[in-house]
Amino acid sequence: MADFLYKSVVDWFLGQMSQEAIVPGDKMPSLRALSKQLELSLNTVIHGYELLSEDGWIESRPKSGYFVCHRSETKPALLLAGDALRELANDGTKPAWSCLAHRAALVDQSDTFLSPPTRQEEVHLPVLGKGHLSVREAVSEYLKGLGIKAHASHIWLGHSPLAMFTQSVQTLTQRGDGVLVLTPCDPRITTTLQSLGRQVIALTAGERGVDLDLAIRCLRDKAIRLIVLPGQFSFPAGQLVSNLSLRRWLAIIEETKLPVIEWDLCSHLAYRAGSMMTYKSLDSSDHIVYIGGVESKGVGRSASWCLPGRHQALLEGAFLGADMALNDAQQMALSDALQLNSKRSLMKRARDVWANSERVKAHLETRLGEHVSFAASKGGMSLWMCLSKPLEVASMTALLASFRHAIVPGALVSHEADANHWLAVNVTLDDVEPLAKALAEHLVVDEVELAVDSVIEPINESTDEQIVETLETAEPVEEHEQAEEIVEAIESDLAPSDTVEANDIKASEAPPEKETKKSRNATAEPLYNPMLDLINHDFG
Repeated sequence: MADFLYKSVVDWFLGQMSQEAIVPGDKMPSLRALSKQLELSLNTVIHGYELLSEDGWIESRPKSGYFVCHRSETKPALLLAGDALRELANDGTKPAWSCLAHRAALVDQSDTFLSPPTRQEEVHLPVLGKGHLSVREAVSEYLKGLGIKAHASHIWLGHSPLAMFTQSVQTLTQRGDGVLVLTPCDPRITTTLQSLGRQVIALTAGERGVDLDLAIRCLRDKAIRLIVLPGQFSFPAGQLVSNLSLRRWLAIIEETKLPVIEWDLCSHLAYRAGSMMTYKSLDSSDHIVYIGGVESKGVGRSASWCLPGRHQALLEGAFLGADMALNDAQQMALSDALQLNSKRSLMKRARDVWANSERVKAHLETRLGEHVSFAASKGGMSLWMCLSKPLEVASMTALLASFRHAIVPGALVSHEADANHWLAVNVTLDDVEPLAKALAEHLVVDEVELAVDSVIEPINESTDEQIVETLETAEPVEEHEQAEEIVEAIESDLAPSDTVEANDIKASEAPPEKETKKSRNATAEPLYNPMLDLINHDFG
């Protein structure tokens, strides 16, 4: 029994966790419900919940209650800022095709998110232009929560954020122009730029942003015509960009006067409620083209919005020509998702994604143990997972054949030397067990093969040297017998234990003639016995 009554709440929680009655991501019972269940006062239960929160077991969410957190037993993977610029090879459309295969792993896997609130029997034609004013006003209200003040008349709606990004790049730059991109990022950004013939220069960001001196040097020494900045909680690491980093970048943008595209598809997926800002929030000169949106795996269940800023005149014709408008049903679904009190609101979806991410992370850590570690994420749609060693090519190919919808290989996302150690895992998966099982099998198989190779190579080297040495010193008369003995010795070294025992049995059953031959070849020098020295010393 607990020494203090409030500790009985902690004991109850730990007992439920050990029995797996509650798991990471689950909602805790309400304070009043648990007070009644345990027959404790409300203040006692509140004190117990506060203790659990301080220890990181649970956390409270405004207007939602308390939820169980995953307490990781492994150290988080470190994200280091790049110390050099990476100029990506101009491979044309090949990277874009590779990225297209993983499109499902980059979006929400929910079957209901952004689906129309009512069944639409008739086919609705797209609304030409920017979209309905009422929907654009709903987007404008949503953006105010991110610190972006935008009039509804300046907002463009579309069915694909990637289409808006493509039109913006083609309008603001020309083929062969240099584009500075902060990575790791959504691979569609870099692959689209490569397929459009732009020279992509990647600058890797760490947990505390990028090396700004390196960025300034790049903008000064290279012919950069466009900057692409991933937004808050961007794929794959889910990092929160600090206000200090935002202000420093805005100072650089103000000085260079270069056009900038902010790619923001995850700012609604914050794991903890609170105010935050984006690059566009601080953009008083309207240099930034802001592209936001929400994406789902279902057909016609994605929506995007764009603030062209000072580039409105240039981009208006491109957007109109691309015919990216949403139809009535899609706009109705988007408007419903932007309402705070809706059952399908972005806020509710963010809570669901956080809860599922806790379950996915706990399951992967339990299954894979020390083989993996995770970057500390603050939000977003993925876990940036670091493997203890990279998978073999055959293992990665087999894994991607079954789980392209769930993972993205690090080589598509990052361009650092250790990219093959990383995997981006989509946290909106309903069932992560098949992926965890397959990963465990491939990691173990690769380890076994590596261990076998490390054992066999020195054995092969030593046996080769023995063969050469023995053949050089062997007498011509006994050449055949010596060779047989060497072969038997090699086979006994390489064979498993069962084979070794069988050889020992055969040797014991061998005719006495072979034993006499071996005894003649054996050295006649007596073996040293340390006990003889002891006897001689004690007894003279």
